[in-house]
Parts: sequence; C-alpha cells; structure tokens
Amino acid sequence: MGGDSARVPQLNDNFCEINSGKGRSGDLVQFVLRPPGRDKRMGPLKRFRKLLKPKMARHPVTRCLYEGPSSMLRTGKLLLARAIDYFFPMWIVPRVGLARRYMAEGKLADALAITSDVLAREPERRLSEETFSLLATMCYMQGRAHDAYRLWVQAEERRCKLARDLELDRLKLRLFTNTHFFGLGHLGVLDKYAKAEILGMIPRCTNIILGAAEEYPNPTYVRYLEKYFSRITNRQAISLLAKFPLEVDFSVVRTAEGKLRTTIAFCRDVQLRWESEGRGPLLELSAAHRERGYRVVRELGVPEGAWFVGLHVREGKDPLRDVRNADITTYSLAVEEIAKRGGWVLRMGDSSMRPLPTWPNTVDYVHRGKREDWMDVFLWAEGRFFIASASGPQQIPTTFGKPVAIANYGPLAHFYCAKDDILLPKHYWHEREERYLTLAERISPNHGYQESLETLAAMGVRVVDNTSEELRELVIEMIDRLEGRCQEAEYERALQARFNQLVAAHDLYPARIAQAYLSRHPDLFGA
Repeated sequence: MGGDSARVPQLNDNFCEINSGKGRSGDLVQFVLRPPGRDKRMGPLKRFRKLLKPKMARHPVTRCLYEGPSSMLRTGKLLLARAIDYFFPMWIVPRVGLARRYMAEGKLADALAITSDVLAREPERRLSEETFSLLATMCYMQGRAHDAYRLWVQAEERRCKLARDLELDRLKLRLFTNTHFFGLGHLGVLDKYAKAEILGMIPRCTNIILGAAEEYPNPTYVRYLEKYFSRITNRQAISLLAKFPLEVDFSVVRTAEGKLRTTIAFCRDVQLRWESEGRGPLLELSAAHRERGYRVVRELGVPEGAWFVGLHVREGKDPLRDVRNADITTYSLAVEEIAKRGGWVLRMGDSSMRPLPTWPNTVDYVHRGKREDWMDVFLWAEGRFFIASASGPQQIPTTFGKPVAIANYGPLAHFYCAKDDILLPKHYWHEREERYLTLAERISPNHGYQESLETLAAMGVRVVDNTSEELRELVIEMIDRLEGRCQEAEYERALQARFNQLVAAHDLYPARIAQAYLSRHPDLFGA
C-alpha cells in the first residue's frame, strides 16, 4: 500500500529520525494569528463588519462609537480568559486561545507558560486536532523544537491510523490544501515532493492540489507545478476530499522506507540526492512566458541584452519573526557593484514596502504598477541569480535552476539551499560575554529557532545585520562563481568542511558560506 501503511517508528530520547530542523516552512506566525478554517467560519455579519470598518476611517467619531462595544467585548473576553487560566486550569480550549493571543502580541513568555502547563496537565490523546497542531506550532516558535516535533509526529500517527482504519490509505492520494500555504515558502516545498517521487524517496501517490490557483500565494507557479500535481477546483469535491485524513501539513514526511523525517531534513535529503545524480531544474519557463517577460523588462527600462537579477529584502512588521527582516538601504553597494558590471536590479516584494532610493540600473518593480504573479515567476526563473533574505521567495529560483545569494540570515537551525546558493548569516553578539556566538551555538535549540529580536535580547543576544560591504562582497562572489573566476583559499575550504560536518549532525543542507563571512569570522567555526 501507500506510505501511510508503513510502520511508524517509536520515539525515544534521541527522537529517532526526527532531528533538529524546521518542521514547517514559511510563515508559521500566520497559523497563530489566523488558524486554519477561521475565515471559512466567518458569518455574514462579521464579513459585513470587516468591509465596513475601513470605510469609517474618515469619520473618527462614528468609528469610535462603532468600535466601542466591540472593544468592551474584547476586553471582557480577555479578562474572562485570564480568570479561567488562573482559576480553572483544566479548561484547555480557552487557555489555548489565550496563549494564541499572547503569541500574536509577542508575549512569548506568557504563551510558553500556558503551553507548558497544558501539555503537562492534559493527556495529548484527548486534545482536538486544531489544539494539537496549535500547541505544536507555539512550541516550535518558542524554540522548543523537540516538543513541537514530538507533537507533530503524534499528530501524523493519529492521521495515519485513521486513514488505515477507514482504508483510505488504499486510495494512494496525497492532498495539498491552501490551509497550510501561508507563504511562498510552502509552495517551494512542493518542488521537493515532486523530486522525491521522481527519485523514489517517498511512496508514489496521486498528488492533488485542492482549490483554484488564485487561492495560493503565486497562481502562476501553481500552474507550472501541474506537470507533477493534479488540481481539483470543484467546491463540492474539495469539501468532500478535505474530510479525508490524507492532507499534507508540512510538519513531517514519511519516506518510502516508512521513516518519518522533518520537512527540513526531507528537503535536504531530496536536494542532495537530486544533485548527486546530476539532474537539471524541475521546471522551465514556456517560450511565450519568457517572451512576455522580456517585453515587460524592456518597458521597465532594462536595455536589450542587459542581464538582470531580482532582489527581495523582507520588511515584515510581525514581532514574532522580525529576526528575518533587514534594511533595504544597506544593499546600495551591492546594487552599485551589479550596475558597474553591466547588470540591472529589479526590486521585488509588495507595494507595502518603502520605496527605494535612486540607485543606478535599478527598477523598483513593486512600485511601478507592473507587478503580477506571472512576472514574479519570470524574474525568479530568468534572472542571472536572485538576491534574497530569509523569506519564502528564496526557495523558488531553485525550481528553475537559478542560484540564490541569501543574505541577512538569522535562525540557522533551519534553512533551504541548493548547490549554487551562497549563505551569508547575520551576526549574533553576546552582550555579557562580549563575543559573537559560534555557528554551533547558532544552530543549537537555544538560539537556532528563535525568530524574535525581543526574545533573543532577553537572552542577552543582539542581532547584527550584514554590513553594506559584506553585501557587496556577496554579490561579487556570486558573479565570480558564475563566471568561473572565484578563488578559494585553503583555510576557506577547511572552514567550509567544518560547517558541513556541523550541519550534517542536524540534517541541514551543507550550504556554501559566503567568503565575506569566512574571512571575517574564522573563529566562529570551532566548537
């Protein structure tokens, strides 16, 4: 039968096949702020109020009167939840809801206290699926990866048992729904599922994406994946299939041998195997798409015959993940280097990002009114390389065989890379000890999963972004490697080998560390 009928390994202190790594890719914070199904449960009155509220912005008095009762109700609910948390700790659902609220507000310590108590107090077999998954997500976001994966593995066991009991595993279906696609990073993981089936690393199934392409972060990319995934858009069929315990949630993956692997370890295994066999890109732009994209690039001012790269720097405002953010203005020297070599830069993202300064050979694509999902895919697939930060777009160019210069990377316990990518980490300064954390410390559970600047600051760690000069050197190295002119010193190869040994112990991809980091911090590669 399919992989769900294989034996699930028993857990032990070493967590068996589940090693340190990322259980889910992309924006987990969205699961806390907007759990699955929440929008679907919204009644007509709430939908009407959601549409009405923005229209009151020009009438502050009316808006105040309108929001007054709701504000009082929210305050009352919060006080009630806190009272239940204090006097009735056995009432799990409202306490978990309070923990979710604390997480959304960035109060990680308060959320952690509730999460720990619930897990210690309540037998996990009695928890609902949504509560189970929410607790696991909150554990992960608070750096408790071991507890998170233990819960995710148990959730997978429950799902598999139900599928076997109902004999649904015989259908050999693998369902992907928009419930778990919060960002582009999740779409990038589909690249690995397709490759894994080609390589025979996971049981062969009929992979089905449920829903219209427009319901996913990039519809054009979803349509390209139809070469490897079926798609069902009929709402009645989707409603029926969504009830089956066959949905993939990007926590853990069952291999063809029946072992469970974290998603980050699974992606690493697949990419290494794919590269070792010398296989090419999974996808390629159509001729019509390529021609259309170049026409828009010319309209944006890029001359005929000039090469170009995409640039994306995360500017999110969520306090739970602000370690991923960086300052776009620090990339000025990198952009100037590209312009000096005849290249152009097209800044990607969304219109909420602050406009770029006037830089040479640069197009602020997100503010030029030309941004569309198909054009994003064109830039990822056709650019000479891509400059990324720690966010979802970093994963897409690999599908088309394009290298990525990944800068300002923070939490080193999870990352996705390919053989031609270059990784430039941020710096973690220990205030009390007056030193930078070593890479081994950066990957450890204490620091490797933390994505909140506030949480790291409470641990005495100050996060230092890459300098403009480091970013310029990253771009130079990428261009030199593509042109076959990059020179490596013996000490750089030795440091890279040490890093490869370190990440192998955590089931992470042996990413190429940027020379800008190797040359400045050779002492951080030790124990």
